[in-house]
Amino acid sequence: MSLKNRITFTILLSSFGIVLVLLILYKYINHIIVLQEVAKARLESKTIYYYREYLAKVSPNVLVKDKNLSYFSCTPAYATNQVAKLIRDKEHFYIRQVSDRWRSPYDKPNTYELKAIDFFKTHPKAREFWEIHNPHKNITMGGNLKHIFYAYPLYIEKSCLVCHGDPKKDVPPNLYKILLKEYGNRAFYYKLGELRGIISLRLPYQQVQDKILSVFLVISTILFIAFLIGTFIFVKLSKNITDDIDKILQFFRNKIANNDYSIIRKKMNFIEFEKLKEEINKTIRTIKEYQEKLKRNPITKLPNRMQFFEFIEKNKKPIMVVNVDKFREINSYFNTEVGDELIKEIAKRLKKLRRKYNIKIFHLDIDEFGIVPLGINENRDSIKKLAEEILKELEEPYFIFNNEILVRFRMGISFQKKEYLRAEMALNKAKELKKDIVFGSDAIENKENYGEHIKWLKKLKNAIDNDRIVPFFQPIYDKNEKIVKYEALVRMIDEDGKVISPFFFLDVAKKSRLYLEITKIMLSKSLRTIRDNKVSISINITLEDMEDEEMREFIIKKIDECIYKDKVTFEIVENEDIRESEIIKEFLDSLRAKGVSLYIDDFGSGYANFDYLLKLHPEGVKIDGSLIKNILNDKNSQVMVKTLINFAKESEIFIVAEFVENREIFEMLRDMGVDYFQGYYFSPPKPDIER
Repeated sequence: MSLKNRITFTILLSSFGIVLVLLILYKYINHIIVLQEVAKARLESKTIYYYREYLAKVSPNVLVKDKNLSYFSCTPAYATNQVAKLIRDKEHFYIRQVSDRWRSPYDKPNTYELKAIDFFKTHPKAREFWEIHNPHKNITMGGNLKHIFYAYPLYIEKSCLVCHGDPKKDVPPNLYKILLKEYGNRAFYYKLGELRGIISLRLPYQQVQDKILSVFLVISTILFIAFLIGTFIFVKLSKNITDDIDKILQFFRNKIANNDYSIIRKKMNFIEFEKLKEEINKTIRTIKEYQEKLKRNPITKLPNRMQFFEFIEKNKKPIMVVNVDKFREINSYFNTEVGDELIKEIAKRLKKLRRKYNIKIFHLDIDEFGIVPLGINENRDSIKKLAEEILKELEEPYFIFNNEILVRFRMGISFQKKEYLRAEMALNKAKELKKDIVFGSDAIENKENYGEHIKWLKKLKNAIDNDRIVPFFQPIYDKNEKIVKYEALVRMIDEDGKVISPFFFLDVAKKSRLYLEITKIMLSKSLRTIRDNKVSISINITLEDMEDEEMREFIIKKIDECIYKDKVTFEIVENEDIRESEIIKEFLDSLRAKGVSLYIDDFGSGYANFDYLLKLHPEGVKIDGSLIKNILNDKNSQVMVKTLINFAKESEIFIVAEFVENREIFEMLRDMGVDYFQGYYFSPPKPDIER
C-alpha cells in the first residue's frame, strides 16, 4: 500500500475512532450522572426513612393540645407527607409515601409505583428500585417530563403495629375508633417485617441531561483539541517522512536509472533516513568500486575484455592481439605464482610503452593482451614496425623470484577490417606457423574461406542454442565379436536434420571458444545414456578441456553425480604437455580414484613413447588409426603395433584397435594379441545404443 494512502486511511480511521470514543464516553458519562442522581434519591429516601423511624419512637409520648392540629400530626406517615409536600413545593423534588393498601387516596400508588411494590414483594432482600421513565400523561411532575423514578421499601416494624397491626391486640381501642372513623377499616392486620409500602421519588431528568451535556462538552472539547493537535503533528511528521522518501526515490529515478552512480547529497529530515542515505551511499560507492573492478583485470589492473570490445566498437582502429608463447609450460615448469608475477611484469612493460607509442592497452585473457595504436599512420609498414618494436621491448629477459625467464610472444594484427576475430585468427596462424607477427589478411586465404568460417560459426552457435549437438555411439567389440562398450562421438544436427561430422565444425569451435561448451554437452548426454542404459561408454577429453579450471570442476561434479562410475572411460588425446603438467596429472589421478578408467587415444602418433604410459598409468591405449589402416601391407606399421602390444601386455594395459575396416585386419590384430576392436567392419557410429 502507498504510504500516502496509508496516512490518509489512518487519519480517516482515527476520525472514526474518535467519534466512536465520544459515543462511548457520552454513554459512560450518562451512566455516571444517572448513578449520581440515584445516589441523591437514595440519600433523600434514607433521610425520610430515618425521620419516620424517629417519629415512630417519639410520637406516642407527644400530647397534642392544640385543637386546630390533627390528631395524627406527629405520626410518621402524616408528618412525613407534610415534609414531602414542602419539598415538592420548594425544591421541585417530587416525593411521597404510597402503599397498595392505602388509607388516604393521596397514598394510592400509580402504575410504576405498583410495579416497584411488586418488585420488593418478589425480592424481599432488595433495598431499592429505580428506572428512567419517559413522559406519561398519567404521571405529572411540574408538567409532562422525563424523570428518574426511585423507590425505597418500607417494612412493618414493632412501632408500626400500633396503627397497622391486629385491632384486637396491637391497636389501642380509642386509636382504632379514630382510625376507623377517619379512614375506614383499611391498612390493619399487618405483621412484623411485612412490606407496608414505599417511599417514591421522581427526579427531573432535565437536570441530569444538563449535567451530562456540560460534562460531555468539556471532555469532548479537550479530546477534540488533542485530536486536532495530534493530527497536525502526525500529518507534519508524515510529510517529512514522505519528503525524505521522495528525495531517495527521485535520486533513483534521475540518477540510478541513467547509470549515474553519484551519491545522495540532500539532507534528510530524520536521523533514520539520514542513516539510510549513508547506507545507500556506501552501497553506491561499493557498486562503483565493483564496476571499476569489472572493467579491469584483477591481476594487472588493466582494462579487461569487456572494456576492449566497447572501445574497438567506438574507435575503428587497427587491433593487435599479443599472446605469451607457451605460457602453460612456464606455469608447469615454475609454478602459477611465478606465472602470475610474469604477467604482472609484462603488463608493467606495456604500461610504460603506452605513452611512448601512444597505444591503448587491454588484458584480454591470462596470457593475452590487446593493443590499439592511436597516433600512427594506418599503413601496413607503420603497423608492422610498431609491432616489431613492441615485441622487442617485451622479449627482454624477465627476472622473477631470482629466476631469469626468456619469453617469446606471438602477435595477430587486424589492419584492414579492424575486427577482433580477424586479429584472433591471425594470432592462431602465427602460432601455427611459428611466426612472430601475422596480419589478418595473411591468415585468411580468401574471402570465401573467411565466409565459410563465419557460416560454420553461426551454424554451431545455433546448434548449441537449440540442443542439436548430440553423441553418436560406435560399439567396441572383444575377440569374440561381442560388444563390451561404446565410444561417444560428437555430431551436429543442422536445421534440415542432416547429421554433420565434427570435421566441419570442431576446428571452428576451438578457435571461437565454443569447444568447452561442446565438451560439457557431450559429457552430460553420455553420462545420461550410461544411467539410462547401464552400458559402458568412452568419452573424449582433450588438453584444452583439462587446462580449463572451470571444465575440470565441471567434470568432477558430473562424475560425482554419476551412479555408474565404473562404466565411464575417458579417452585422452596424446599430447606432450599432458605429461609435463602436474595439475593435469593430479586431475587424472582424482578421476581414477573415483573409479573412472583412463585410456590414451591415438597412441603411436606424434609424441609416442613408453615413458608417457609409465607416467600416466592408463588402463588402456588406443592404437592410432594411421597404423591400423595400412597394417596388412606396411611392415613398419606391423612392427610398431607389435611393439606397442608387447609393452602393453607387460604393463597390464588393454589394447584397443580402431579403424578396423575389414575381416582381414580384425583377424590379424586378434592374432597379434589386441584386446578390443572398433571400426566400420563392425558398425558405424549410430544415434542409439544397440542392445
